Amino acid sequence: MALLVLLLATIGGVLAYWRYIEIYPSTDNSYTGANVVRVASQVSGPISRVYVRDDDKVATGDPLFDIDPTLYDAALRNARAQFDAAADAAGTAADDLKAAAAKLEEKRAALEDALAKYREAKDAQREGEAPSSELTAALTAWHDAVQAFEDAQAAFDKAQDAKLTVTTPTVQLRAASAQLDKATHDWVRTHVAAPANGWLSNVTLRPGTVVQAGTPVFAVIEDGRWWVDANFKETDLARIKPGQKVTIRLDMYPGTTLDGVVESISAGSGASFSVLPPENATGNWVKVTQRFPVRIKITSSPAPDKPLRMGASATVTIDTTEGQQ
Repeated sequence: MALLVLLLATIGGVLAYWRYIEIYPSTDNSYTGANVVRVASQVSGPISRVYVRDDDKVATGDPLFDIDPTLYDAALRNARAQFDAAADAAGTAADDLKAAAAKLEEKRAALEDALAKYREAKDAQREGEAPSSELTAALTAWHDAVQAFEDAQAAFDKAQDAKLTVTTPTVQLRAASAQLDKATHDWVRTHVAAPANGWLSNVTLRPGTVVQAGTPVFAVIEDGRWWVDANFKETDLARIKPGQKVTIRLDMYPGTTLDGVVESISAGSGASFSVLPPENATGNWVKVTQRFPVRIKITSSPAPDKPLRMGASATVTIDTTEGQQ
C-alpha cells in the first residue's frame, strides 16, 4: 500500500511539474541588452584633450574630448573674410545675413569661453571626489552655451534661405555664407560631446592620438532602455505571445527579481544568423531542437546599488496564462 501511494505521488508530482513548465516556460539561455551608441568625431585631427575615462557616467552633451582646432581656426578665419567681402559687395541685401552671422560668431565665442571654464573646473577637481559646485556650474554653462549656439546657427540657416534678387554679388554672398556655415560647424565639431545618456566603454583615447572623421573611437551604453534576449526552444514558442508578463532573475545579483514583458519574437532562429549556419543536407543529419530569440523588455527599475550591465546572464520565466495579444 505504501509503495502504491509513493508511486501515485511520484506520478502526480511529475504531471504537476510537466504542467507547470508548460504554463511557465523558462530558460537560462538569456542575456541583458541595451542600446549602444558608437562615438565618432565628425572631423579629423589629433586629440588635444580627453575629459573622460572608461566606465564614466555621462549625460547627453557632456564634453568627451577635443581635437586640435588649429586648421579649423584657419579655415574659419578664411571663410569669415570671404563672407565679409561678399557682404560688402552685396550692399543692403546682405543686412539680415550679416546680423545673423554676427550673432553666430558671438555664440561660438561664448561656447569657446564656456569650454575653457569647464576645463579649469575639471583640472581643479580632485580625483575620486564628488563633482564640485564649480564643475557642476561650468557644465551647466556649457550646455546653455551649446543650446544658444544651436539657436544662432538655426537663425543663420534661416537667413541663408531667405529670398534674394539674383545678381552676381548675391550669388557670391550665398556661396560665402555656406562656406562660413560649414567652417563654423567644423570648428564646433572639434569639441566632441556625448550623444546619449549612459556609461562609456572601451575608452582608450590619449592626447596626440589622430582620429579620422566617422571612425568610432569608443561607445556609450545607454541607460534609458534595457531588455533581455532569451533564447527559447522552438517547442515553447506556441504558448509565448507579446504582452505576457515575465519574471527575470540575474545571476550577478542572487535573490534579485525584475519584472518584464514579452516584446517580440524573432522570425529566425539564432542559428540562421550565425557566421557558419548549419548545413542539414548531409547523410548523417541529426535533428536538433532550435532556439529562437525572444525580446523581453525590463519594466521594473533595479536598486541604485545594483545597476544593470549589458551582457549579464539571466534566467527568465514567462507567465503564458495572461497578457496575450
